[in-house]
Amino acid sequence: GVASTQQSKSDEKVEFRPHWSLKAQGGASYTMGEAKFGDLVSPTAQLMASYNFHHAMGVRFGFNGWEGKGTVVVTDEIYKFNFVQFSADYVLDLANIIGGFKHDRIWTPYVFAGIGGAYAFNNNQAGSYLPEYKTVLTKYWSMTPLFVVRAGLGADFWVAKNFSIGLELNTNAYGDKFNSKGAEGAFNPDYQFNALLGVNYRFGGN
Repeated sequence: GVASTQQSKSDEKVEFRPHWSLKAQGGASYTMGEAKFGDLVSPTAQLMASYNFHHAMGVRFGFNGWEGKGTVVVTDEIYKFNFVQFSADYVLDLANIIGGFKHDRIWTPYVFAGIGGAYAFNNNQAGSYLPEYKTVLTKYWSMTPLFVVRAGLGADFWVAKNFSIGLELNTNAYGDKFNSKGAEGAFNPDYQFNALLGVNYRFGGN
């Protein structure tokens, strides 16, 4: 009886096994601004390494970013800039929270919240408008680090034991300098919204 109990606890169908995974994603981002939605859409990418230490909880670390956009309201001119950010997220597996651990579940819905830091570059387009529009681009910066607060949701669909494809939607909130301009005398965070499609590889696990 004791032997059979020990054997069942070591069975991957019964006992969750902590594991690492690596996810690569790409998609589109929207930097909130005054121009039309389509004018402020940019490419985005994300690479995240995750560690699931519990059947319903995990942490992940990685890099994301690519391009952001802004607009000079006076002339409706669109300018681009590049950025990269490091993020640390706390992730909850909704299926395992609600339904308990199940080793052969084919989809994994999740939510997350995290923090990070962003660093921007190639912002010359915004700077070129400064001489004429100093009152518009009141907070123009060059290569300024920014604190990031983020949250999102997504789902992974397991197509093989260690491979999944997934969709993620996330929101990143930055300081008022992210899009090179801001409201004087007021705290007005800048936001970027991302839609990502990607593949995930799980090292070990169940």
